[in-house]
Amino acid sequence: MDTNRELKLAELAASSGVPARTIRLYIAKRLVPPPRRAGRDAAYGPEHLDALRRIREGQRQGLTLEQIRHQTSGALPAAPLPPAEAWWTYEVASDVRVQVRGETSGRRLRQIVDAISTLHALVRREEDGTEEDRPCR
Repeated sequence: MDTNRELKLAELAASSGVPARTIRLYIAKRLVPPPRRAGRDAAYGPEHLDALRRIREGQRQGLTLEQIRHQTSGALPAAPLPPAEAWWTYEVASDVRVQVRGETSGRRLRQIVDAISTLHALVRREEDGTEEDRPCR
């Protein structure tokens, strides 16, 4: 195709085999560049056909649109999220919370719960004003 030749959206859709509605979606998702001119006189060129071919090829390879966008933009794909971890939260006082990883073994968890219970009792005594061994300030 001549690099200066311009196509209307309907012509681009017919040439590429991609529906006009889908082309608009690809433009919105930045998979296809915006038209050379916007509005009623929107014009498309060979760069748009090339982008649509790359998308089709990526889809044949089983890639998602996001993977195709990263591949065509040259950007590095987003790093995968680390696996989710379960955490238990124990509120010892209104201003003190302790978090414990949920995967903690039974024996270790009992030790932690005992320590949290002791801490809770100490904080509660201090809040109630019943702490005998309060340091001088």
